[in-house]
Amino acid sequence: MNNQLEISNIAAETMQVLRYFDRNFRSKISSDFLKLLEELSEGSNIVVKIDKNKELKDQNISEGCKDLIAIIYYRFIATEDEKREIIKAWNNNEMSYQNMLREKYNVDNIFKDKTDKNTDKQKIENSLVEIKKDSLIEKIKRFLNKIFRSK
Repeated sequence: MNNQLEISNIAAETMQVLRYFDRNFRSKISSDFLKLLEELSEGSNIVVKIDKNKELKDQNISEGCKDLIAIIYYRFIATEDEKREIIKAWNNNEMSYQNMLREKYNVDNIFKDKTDKNTDKQKIENSLVEIKKDSLIEKIKRFLNKIFRSK
């Protein structure tokens, strides 16, 4: 889907969802912003179905629409305390996402399976060598004991 059509669809979906919010909520949103959304939504041909009995989080709407509603809430509706909490949640989400990416694409972890297999192989070889060393030492001890006992 091209970007312009995607933007138009998100704007149309958001406008449709906003129609179900109460007037007090909608009145806090800038009229210029609502006009911009309306203009952007003109290129869309999607049909949005909203179930009045479900909460917003349970609606079958796109992530882009949810994101835009979150931004609208942050920009026009939220109090200063709410804005701080929202910023904190967004930052925590971003840090979690970045940590996940860092772990997933960490150079050390990419080759970890291969190095783990190699180190396992080396451990097995070392343990075999150690067993051989122990048995050799035991043989030498036994040999020396036999020599000294026989005398």
